Amino acid sequence: MQIANFICRFGEKFVLLDLFEEVVMSAFTISKRKRTYSDAEYFLIGVKLVRFPDGELAFVGRHVKDTLIERDQILVNGEIKKDYIAIESAPTSFFVLLLSNHKLLYVQETAGAPNIAQFATTMGQFLGNAYSEWAREKYDRVNAEGRRLTWKQLREQYPPPTLEVTKIATESSVTAYVEKFRVINTVEVKVFSTNHELDNSPIFGEMREIKEEISADQVVLRSSRAGKVGLEKGGVAKLISSQAEDGNAQIVLRGTGLQGDKLTATNDSFNASFSIEQLPQSEINAAGKMYDLIRRQIGLGTISLREGGHATAQRIAEITKRYWQ
Repeated sequence: MQIANFICRFGEKFVLLDLFEEVVMSAFTISKRKRTYSDAEYFLIGVKLVRFPDGELAFVGRHVKDTLIERDQILVNGEIKKDYIAIESAPTSFFVLLLSNHKLLYVQETAGAPNIAQFATTMGQFLGNAYSEWAREKYDRVNAEGRRLTWKQLREQYPPPTLEVTKIATESSVTAYVEKFRVINTVEVKVFSTNHELDNSPIFGEMREIKEEISADQVVLRSSRAGKVGLEKGGVAKLISSQAEDGNAQIVLRGTGLQGDKLTATNDSFNASFSIEQLPQSEINAAGKMYDLIRRQIGLGTISLREGGHATAQRIAEITKRYWQ
């Protein structure tokens, strides 16, 4: 099981929960949505909004890659023989998106199953489609009521969604990978705007404030030291570990590996994963198994998932009241 931060924003003002009913619910639950790439179709099945016993809300379901597997020839008695065959294949991955902290739990259930990056592409398209449908409905309704609303005004008030899905790490996984470097010459940290969760790093918290104040697309912290000495590895690990754990930044390290080869590391290099037995077919049971695993890891101190602030808790309470009371 891998874990990632699911950062969905609508401009700098709104996050996933702010347009939950308007856009997000539709993006996840309308079954007709499909993304086509090359000879494969990607879509979601069995999606449910669930409430765990401790009150946590989550979207759960399967991400499907529907495709054909083809072969042209086989080896028979040491000789190549033409033997074309094509069979349908639909490998799946199971996901749990926790709404209180926007963390994505993801398990590739079969060989060839779609990975997190493909899930991010699928959901980026679905969120965009759902936004366009909602915006069109709002535009038509407001103007039908005699109130003037232009597309420019609508998009300025409610910007289209953006999505960043970044795998997260543990302090130990970051430290272990940093030790694969003989020399680190450059560290770059590009900060993302968060889902309104609390930021434990004053440095990166201030960088995010600057990003918003000057309306920058991105703000990057870059430190470098050329030569065979490079940056202090322990200091680098300490600098990046909190952001790697939260999944709120894109991290790149460049330097030299233990064998003297050039080595580059990114968030994917540091990501943590946890072993899990085969998931039940039932979406509810599969989600419960994954959620129990992550709660155990939090209890052991292996991983830390920061919660959102007061606004997030209030929105969770509102959604719970709407769908369960």
